[in-house]
Amino acid sequence: MDSKKDALPLGIEPYAELIKKTASADTDPIAAKLGLLMLWTSDNVLDAVDVDLAPLGISESKLDFLLLFILREMESNGGEVNMSPSDIASRLGITRASVTGLLDWMEKRELIVRFNHSEDRRRLKVKITPKGKELVAHSLPTFWLSCASLVDEFSQEERQTLEKLLNKMQVTMQKKLGEGR
Repeated sequence: MDSKKDALPLGIEPYAELIKKTASADTDPIAAKLGLLMLWTSDNVLDAVDVDLAPLGISESKLDFLLLFILREMESNGGEVNMSPSDIASRLGITRASVTGLLDWMEKRELIVRFNHSEDRRRLKVKITPKGKELVAHSLPTFWLSCASLVDEFSQEERQTLEKLLNKMQVTMQKKLGEGR
């Protein structure tokens, strides 16, 4: 694509036209357009947070993975937490194969350790290491600042409205995908 006329048009309007032409009659075109904008926004949000976390050597998805252990430890009042790869996959909404890739990455960097289940050697357990906990503690201030920056341009009233809408959407998604995701 050498010329501007060969370039695909940017923005939502070409997609809005495509929605009009291809969506079924029972699809609300405005709802479809809003859903598409939410998808784009979610991609951009993750990219923006990843840019902020990159200097720390971690991405949002990897930090989220490690946070599972920290949050479970908080629930157990500081007790050691061991999780199975299938528990992790279920909680993060990803495949076991994806979890295996994450575990390989984390283990190589000594952020987690894998070990055999005490009663069934075929089953694996995973726990976070002190180095993993240190990375989380070091990353969280940057992560929270990045999260807060996502709504920098919003007024307090807009933030409150957005919070209500996002909470409502979260409930809808939990109903669709199942609790605990």
